Amino acid sequence: MHDQSASIESAYVVRGDVSTESITDSLLSILPVRRDGIGRHRFTVLDTFDARLRRAGARLTHSGRRRDGAFTVAWQPCGERLAMFDLAEPPGFVWDVPPGPLHQGLAPIVGVRRILAQADAEAHGSQLEVLDDRRKTVARVRIQSGRVRRPASRRRWEPLPTIVTLTGLRGYEETYRRLIPVIESRPGITSCPEGLYGVILDRAGATGVSTRTISLSLAPTTRADIAARQIHRMLLEVLRANEAGVRADLDTEFLHDFRVALRRMRSLLGQLKHVFPPAVVEHFAEELSWIARLTGPARDIDVLTLAIRTTPSHVTATEFGELMAFLQRTRQRARRPLLEAMDSRRYRRLLADWAAFVEQPPANAFGAPNAGAPVVEVVARRAWRLCRRLADHAEVIHRRSSAQQLHDLRITAKKLRYLIDITPGFYDPGDLERVVSALKRLQAVLGDFNDARVQELQFVAFRRLLADGATPVALGTLGKLAEDRRRIQERLRIDVAEQLARFRGRATQSACRRAFKLAVATESEP
Repeated sequence: MHDQSASIESAYVVRGDVSTESITDSLLSILPVRRDGIGRHRFTVLDTFDARLRRAGARLTHSGRRRDGAFTVAWQPCGERLAMFDLAEPPGFVWDVPPGPLHQGLAPIVGVRRILAQADAEAHGSQLEVLDDRRKTVARVRIQSGRVRRPASRRRWEPLPTIVTLTGLRGYEETYRRLIPVIESRPGITSCPEGLYGVILDRAGATGVSTRTISLSLAPTTRADIAARQIHRMLLEVLRANEAGVRADLDTEFLHDFRVALRRMRSLLGQLKHVFPPAVVEHFAEELSWIARLTGPARDIDVLTLAIRTTPSHVTATEFGELMAFLQRTRQRARRPLLEAMDSRRYRRLLADWAAFVEQPPANAFGAPNAGAPVVEVVARRAWRLCRRLADHAEVIHRRSSAQQLHDLRITAKKLRYLIDITPGFYDPGDLERVVSALKRLQAVLGDFNDARVQELQFVAFRRLLADGATPVALGTLGKLAEDRRRIQERLRIDVAEQLARFRGRATQSACRRAFKLAVATESEP
């Protein structure tokens, strides 16, 4: 690895009718510079499907396979120095990257998402070294143009506009600030905050699609049936955004987000009570439950695999390799029923019928007495009841509570969270922050407990399944991991009780009362 000096930058795009040469000549005429050429070079810009690196202001590229078979990977976190690494292969998942600065930088941003080639690019141009009175470089101006295309596609190369990048060097920040108005005074120049890499990604069509974004602005007085349809249309869009990734098995997050969208739809069908006709709720709840159940086995194995990868344990490299191979084979078998269902006529009909229902205007409200009520009233009334139910659990949950009791508590917490997430604008920001913060902490420990419980049962089941054919190494590994998960559960039982007590605390319950109970009273006033 070798670093380049840390710097600050400003970038600008040049209007199409202004030539690269005219911009370069203009700057040469007014600045004391030394001009160097930037030779034509090709590189690939890397990011996750949902643009986590781009949103973090980081850059990750590689320059193709060298003659020695290795790749040169360039990594630049936001506002930090550029670092170059030699790798056998471009980064795929963070656990494939050798320990060191690159792994440490990528892991908190990328998480469990796969790093994908997002754009191939070629760039060339000039670099102007801005000099002081002693002929020392105090800033740089890069003037580049080139072309771009989507990786592994048959699309033609598309031209890039000329990009001017002003770079200030460490210790010469004042010089950098003085140069900004000089650059911006050039004709045909417009600020381009994301610079060359942002333009490359935009031109390649790699805009970064979020597969879980829930963004909906509802007026509290909106009819509940109209609001519910808007909510479900948004969730259907999230579901569809994840379909291709689930089928291609790019990474585990597609299945996770697909599954969560299904669970939100099913939950909200029940929580937004008496808004749709009972026959509609019953039919779609059953169909959504059918496809959701098929996501469970593969998702359980994904969670198990990720936990093994990210949780320190006493498993040797040999044990780890054998276990990962077994889990991968098991996961492929678990995916088959889901993929077959997604290819079925029943699934296509479900999506088509559901889309048609949520797109149609409200019609017959028979059997749906809350259809015409303000949505804030329907949501807040239900949210208040769920808050009270969670608070009541605090009286009976203790360190020896059964796994089923904790599971029921987790489901209640999820129902409340789903309601809050779709209507955040209905509540005072301070109250919302207090309730959501306490709810998140409670959900986190309940989720960790549930994962540990499921993983213990899986390890025990795998051990029995492999008893006649597995190596002693694999069997011993599974036994050790099952015991690890059992110990984790015991620790988490204490945390669950503590977080539940905090949720039941006076400050949080007062915030719940103001947000939900009083919201119902306010909307009911004449």
